[in-house]
Amino acid sequence: MNKRANYGIDAPGVVRTLAMIGLAAAATAAIGFAWPNVLPASLRNSAACTAAALLFTAAAMLWSSLVGKKRVRDRLVAALALSGSERVLDAGCGRGLALIGCAKKLTTGRAVGIDLWAAKDLSNNNPEAARANATAEGVADRIEIQTGDITKLPFPDASFDAVITMTVIHNIPSRDGRDQAVRELVRVLKPGGRLALFDILHTSRYARILRQSGLNVRTLGYMFLWLAPSRSLFAEKPGNS
Repeated sequence: MNKRANYGIDAPGVVRTLAMIGLAAAATAAIGFAWPNVLPASLRNSAACTAAALLFTAAAMLWSSLVGKKRVRDRLVAALALSGSERVLDAGCGRGLALIGCAKKLTTGRAVGIDLWAAKDLSNNNPEAARANATAEGVADRIEIQTGDITKLPFPDASFDAVITMTVIHNIPSRDGRDQAVRELVRVLKPGGRLALFDILHTSRYARILRQSGLNVRTLGYMFLWLAPSRSLFAEKPGNS
């Protein structure tokens, strides 16, 4: 029997740090409440408030990774309305959440995932984990995994019928780099192709770049994952006249 797919925790170092500091603050507060003479009330109360805030943030980030982003994935894949024969790109595929979601909709088509595999962005982020998840989900024969930079995709123009990307582009540190990544997604998309994108913080800029590139863009929805404003976008590239 195949193991269950595991898509990892986003920003694992941040979650771990928040949880550790929060637990330390909670322990300090507990000591203050148990032995009031040991700590001043102000320090005890401050520790309790700090613990609550940090542990809530860690829990919210875990929920976003384990539940929230799966709901976003389902919305994006549904918006692509795949018929089954498409060639689909998951730009920044990580452990394969969106890649596999698309592959499940394919019959004769193929889903291609590309990533630089940064462990700070996703726990145990590597191509072997993505392949193992594809096997667990029964779609290993419909996916392809590559290593590469989404600001310079190693694919010819108009290579894909559909493109999907989730919580990836914001990890590029410069605005120019993020703009270039969006333009690369447009470049490899065929005329008449569809693009579904979800990210935090910079989505208004992405929508502007997509429109400047000639795509028709609409918002699929807003969320507040990882305690940051986030949005799902859907874009269509005009077909050949």
